[in-house]
Amino acid sequence: PQTMGSDDDKNSWPPKPKEFLYIPNIIDYFRIVALVWALYGNADKASGDWHFVTWYSISYLLDAVDGIAARYFNQESKLGYYLDMVIDRFSSSLALYKAAYCVSSALFRLSLLACIVLVEVLAHAVVMYYGEVLRVHQKKMGGDFTIVRLYLNHKAGLAFGCVSYEAMLLALIVNAPSWVVLLFLPGFVFRAAANGVRLWACMVM
Repeated sequence: PQTMGSDDDKNSWPPKPKEFLYIPNIIDYFRIVALVWALYGNADKASGDWHFVTWYSISYLLDAVDGIAARYFNQESKLGYYLDMVIDRFSSSLALYKAAYCVSSALFRLSLLACIVLVEVLAHAVVMYYGEVLRVHQKKMGGDFTIVRLYLNHKAGLAFGCVSYEAMLLALIVNAPSWVVLLFLPGFVFRAAANGVRLWACMVM
């Protein structure tokens, strides 16, 4: 994922024309192409939608590459930060939607669809608004809660939550055995709960 870089970059809005051609931003354009292409596949109900999972995974891996490229080429920008954030939200929402209609349980399906609204849209939008517009420090947005500190302040916690979140959804989409889904379920719940707590912390601030 990309960050905004230096203080000068944070104030660089609207973006300069050259920023649209920054290498990490070009990588993000390829992420969009991969996600769009992922939608053009015929899911086999028996074997699952491997076409979607393949191209979705490529987009997800590129998400790790763009941040590395931004730091290596010294091309961190506010445009890259917002672009990365929007693609991430669209990406996860797409996986949640696909996974929701691969499960037979109506309650499980409703829970996954609720995550689109509460976790991917509301929680991230509110946190971004408080941080970027109101300039509220991250520590005040749920930082008093252990689950949020474990999620944001430790690379292992962040990786556990993010990877498990995506892996469980992809496991549902390809009709993986139940034990595989259950293996990633704790991490899925951990990430969703951490973002839910951040949303609640902002709303009662």
